[in-house]
This record gives sequence, C-alpha cells and structure tokens, in this order.
Amino acid sequence: MSENVKHMHICCDGSFGNRYSGLIGGLTLARLCGLPATISWPSTNMCRALWDDIFAPRENVVDWRLKEFFPHVEKYDFLTVSDQHVGLFRDHGKMRMVDPGTLTLEQACISVANSQKNIFYYTPLIYDWLPEKEVENTIRELFFNREIMAVVANYLSKNLQGGYYGIHLRMTDFKGIEDFDVDFWYNTVEKDIQNKFFICSDDPATEARFSGLPNAFSYPKEYKTEKFIEEGDWHHPYTDEDGRSSVFNVERGTEHVKEAVIDFLLLSLSQPFDTGVQSTFLRMAKRVGSAFKS
Repeated sequence: MSENVKHMHICCDGSFGNRYSGLIGGLTLARLCGLPATISWPSTNMCRALWDDIFAPRENVVDWRLKEFFPHVEKYDFLTVSDQHVGLFRDHGKMRMVDPGTLTLEQACISVANSQKNIFYYTPLIYDWLPEKEVENTIRELFFNREIMAVVANYLSKNLQGGYYGIHLRMTDFKGIEDFDVDFWYNTVEKDIQNKFFICSDDPATEARFSGLPNAFSYPKEYKTEKFIEEGDWHHPYTDEDGRSSVFNVERGTEHVKEAVIDFLLLSLSQPFDTGVQSTFLRMAKRVGSAFKS
C-alpha cells in the first residue's frame, strides 16, 4: 500500500493462536475506524508458516519481521501492549504509543483519527470494547486456504459426522504455566462411549494415548513441535531473531503449523471443553466456533 494512504499496519507475531487473535482484533478495529489495513505475517521460530500457507490470498500482506520496522519507528503511531519491543523501537527514535487496554472503542477511534501517521497495531489481545458482533463478522470474512479447508472437510466426513466434543491439551512449552490432568480426560472419553471426542495436542504421545479408544479421534500428523535450542528444555532462555529475550523454546516448522491449523479448525467445530484458561489457541477456536454457529 502506498505510504501516502493512511492505514493501520497489523503486526502478527508469536505463535499461531496469538497471531490470529491479534489479526482479528486489528482487522476489526481498522474497519471500525475506517482505515485500510496492511498485515505483516513473518516466518519466525514460533510460526514458520507464511500467510499463503494458511490463508486465502489477500492484498497488502508482507512477511517483514518485527526488527525490519525498528528503523521506521517515526513513521508510525503505536497501539500496542508495553513489552520488550517498545525498548527496541525506542532505540531507533521517538515512539508515541497508547496501550489499547486503557481505551474504549470511542477513544481508540479518536486516537487513530487524530494521528497524522500510519497506525502500528501490535497486540495479541482482542479487547472487550470491540463489539462481539463485529469480531464475529471479521472471523467469518477471513478465509483459510483451499488446501487446509479440503483436509478439514475430508476428515470431518470420514470421522466426525454428527457432532463431537473437543479436548485441547497443550503439553510442551506450557509446562509450569498450566497443568492438564490427562488421566481425567482419558477417563472422561473412556466412560462416555455414546459420544465422539476430538483430541488435539502439541505432544504426539498425549494424542497416541487416546488412540486405543474407539470414540477418540486425532488428526494424524507427520510433524511436531521441536525445540529452537535443541539442548534446552521446553523453557530455556534465549534471544530470538528480533532481539527479544524469551523462554518459550519452540520451533514450529511450516508443515507443522499447517497441521496445527487443521487441528484448530476441527477444534473450533466441536463442542470444546474448557481444558485450560491460558491458551489463546483454545480461546480463539471457541470464538471461531461461536462465530460460525451464530
């Protein structure tokens, strides 16, 4: 998009769940503020898949990493959470920022309208002040690509016709953040033979444990979450490729992310249990399901 056209730049970063959440929130706000949107969806260790690997083609999408924006800090006004990236931007110039969590919708739109610069939107959160119906409209209008949708449709027709429950168990880099009682969920599925259950996890061994139950289903995967620092544990301090400190020691390759998105959509079409409260992946799957069921 021409720099002469004022727009909102939505920077998607982190794992797929965080990226998708920020994307939906950003696109919703841009529409409500009357601004065209551009999107950056880079390849990082948290998500190596690029836009076209996941979504239908769209104009004004780039794959620029966060660090590529640092020298251009003075071209933007920022709607962003306060995190490590703020200091990295400020190392390159003056930065005017507002935390969206401190605003109302009216205040956000006034802030955008009063700015003479493009807006850099960088947050993984969907704020309560965004009207739910508008968020649902954004979800319905953003299409996944044909390859992924064909796989989802084929798996549903072969395995999960007639409705099913969803169980999401994040077992790798969530250790110590949120614990999952796998025994409880295994017993739940084993006892309820009248219903089907879709099991999705980032740990192949967890999915495999349910494989002997006739009413449990998992999408078969060829890839898995790896470690960015191979010799480290799932929590291991390192500096990422944009200069930020992190402990989430994951490497999610392109094909693995595509399989995870298939899991995400199958989970969204289920009646998902509240297996946890910390995972954006689960939270957004529930919102997608609600949007398409409403």
